[in-house]
Amino acid sequence: MTKLRKAFSMMVAIFTMLVLSIVATYIFYSSSSIAKEGEIQYKREQAILLARSYTEYAVMAIMGNSDRSSAAKCLTEIHAIIGKDANSVDVGLGYKVRVVITYIGNAKYIQNCSRVAAILPDPPAAPDSLSAIVDVYVSYRDWSNSKLYNGNATEKQNVPWQTYHRRSIQKI
Repeated sequence: MTKLRKAFSMMVAIFTMLVLSIVATYIFYSSSSIAKEGEIQYKREQAILLARSYTEYAVMAIMGNSDRSSAAKCLTEIHAIIGKDANSVDVGLGYKVRVVITYIGNAKYIQNCSRVAAILPDPPAAPDSLSAIVDVYVSYRDWSNSKLYNGNATEKQNVPWQTYHRRSIQKI
């Protein structure tokens, strides 16, 4: 009988250890996936805030550049890198921002611009107005992706870019 009790106690101990190890593995897995989701949400929220900021920056740049007498002076694109340098952005430690500006308005204001969506008729049919369609693209990579850190340049190119796009029409 005592040998049977010792064997039963050993089986209960092994079963308990097995159940506890499965529970611990599940806890570690779920905590790492929660951290990963938090990181993804953080990067997306940063992209949204950057898109808002660059929309306002584009409007300020358009208003500061009131001389659109030649195509060279007509602001149509803004490019920026948020991070240490372009290399750090490529490995997921920053953001690339591209702003595309398309104009809508009277011909006298935008006649030389290369990106024009619509030209309104001459006054008095349409008031003196100028509007711009501002498209902001914020791109980033997942920095915790292991492919980015193995040093292989071809695999680094295979990690997809995540892009947040914001379009707004701004009256200038």
